[in-house]
Formats: sequence, structure tokens, C-alpha cells
Amino acid sequence: MSAQLIAFAATCLVVIVVPGPDFVLVLRNTARAGRPGAAWTAAGILLGVAALGVAAALGVTALLDAFETVSMVVRIAGGIYLVWLGVQSLRSWFRLRGLNTDGLERVGDDGFAVGGPGQQWSCFRQGLVNNLLNPKVVAFYLALFPQFDLAPLSPAATHVVLAAAFWALCLLWYVTLVASIGGLGALLQRPKVARRTEAVAGGALVGLGGFVLARAH
Repeated sequence: MSAQLIAFAATCLVVIVVPGPDFVLVLRNTARAGRPGAAWTAAGILLGVAALGVAAALGVTALLDAFETVSMVVRIAGGIYLVWLGVQSLRSWFRLRGLNTDGLERVGDDGFAVGGPGQQWSCFRQGLVNNLLNPKVVAFYLALFPQFDLAPLSPAATHVVLAAAFWALCLLWYVTLVASIGGLGALLQRPKVARRTEAVAGGALVGLGGFVLARAH
């Protein structure tokens, strides 16, 4: 069992660490709201991972994958959401109204002051929705989990243990990421750097969303 868990953990770390939509979103929200933005985005992502882990343990994700139309709708919704987030970033890059160099408060596309409670909730919601609509996570549960056997545990218990291990590794990664990238919050929030971050994140999110949509059919 220990060898299987070690192999599973190594595979998970590769999947978790490789940059994807979640990483881009954390970077974008760090530029918008500093360390709190990164932390709240990561909290939303972790809640999404936990929710999908519970759904997988209950067989919901397998049921979802069995109905091709429903699965395609989820993938399309995820792609559209990524494109929408990317467009919001590009709009912010074009407008740049809130990036003032005189110390005035910056206002994000959602209408909340950056760093305020409303903006933090927005970061949390974006992380949660982005993760729940991420087809890669669902595919990960469906494709990878059956490859590992933790006998004498039952298949259901095995799934629970693997889901818990995956969530714990995600937690470790995002704590490390927030601590690392959050320390750059002041730099990322400088007007010139924030503008470039919005542009790069916007282009990346639109590109990722377009890729998801292209593969949804």
C-alpha cells in the first residue's frame, strides 16, 4: 500500500505543480489584491477540489462522465468561464482606470475596491467556480484513481483515501505558492507590473478557455 501511495503522490505533484488555469488565476488576483487575493483564490480552489473529491467518492463524477451531453455542457461552461475571466483581465488592461500612481484606491472590474472584503469574496468565488468547472480535475479523478489499488481497503475506501491525499497535496502546494507569490504582492501591484500581469493573465485565460472549448466537442 505504501508503494502505491508514494507513486500516487508523485503523480499528483506533477499534475498539481504544472501551471494551469488555477495558477494563472492566483497570479492575476495577487496583482489585483496582493497576498489576501492569492489566499482567498487558493481557498476557493481548495474548496472546489474537496467538493469534487466528495463527488468522485460518491460516484457523481463517474455518473457525469457517463452522460456525454452533460459532460460536454460542463466542459463548455468551464471554457466560457475561463474566456470571461480572461476578457475581464484584458478589459482591465485596456481601461487601467483604477491603477493610480498617487496612492488612490484601485477599483477592480467587479466594482469592489481591491483588497476590500468584496474583492476577497470575488477572489474566493472565482477560485471555487474555476475549479468546479475545470474538466481536467474531473478527468484526473476518473482516469488516475482506478490505477491505484490500496488493498486490503475496499474500492470505495481507496477512493476516499486517494481523494484526501490529493487534497492534502493541493493544500501543501497552495500554502507554498501563496507564501511565495504573496511576498511579491507589492511588486505585482505596481501600476506597470499590474498592467502587464493583467495582459498576460488575460491572454492566458482566453487561450486556455479557447483550448477547452475546442476540445469540448
